[in-house]
Amino acid sequence: MKLIEEMMNKKAELEIAPLIDVVFLLLIYFMVTASLVKKEADLSFMLPAKVETTEPLQLPIEVLIEVSEDGVILVEGMMFGKDEDNLDDLIGQLLSLKEAADSSGSDLIVNILPDDKALHGRIIKVMDACAAANVKNMSFSMTM
Repeated sequence: MKLIEEMMNKKAELEIAPLIDVVFLLLIYFMVTASLVKKEADLSFMLPAKVETTEPLQLPIEVLIEVSEDGVILVEGMMFGKDEDNLDDLIGQLLSLKEAADSSGSDLIVNILPDDKALHGRIIKVMDACAAANVKNMSFSMTM
């Protein structure tokens, strides 16, 4: 009993030294982690110089040529040579588009979109028409 009475009469003391150690450790931790983050002002970069351009951007002229299963050729919705082997009207249309592209200083891009069941001979005729019109940029697309 005597021990309990002595503990009750004794005042509680607060140890300050370990608290100071913990505060300093937290301070060091936050200082180290904060220095790892780079601020925007620390990044070095150069702004591009002002570029004077008087010539407008030249976009290419793109043409879609569809070849259907029954041999119909559609150029931007216009039908060409369903029953003909000769595609002079298609060549004329491509020549006029090529001239328009050349006069504007841009390229003519022809995208051929054949049907899955289109005859290969018909596709070759379209490619021959493009070659006759001196079209240099041709590509093929597939239907999804």
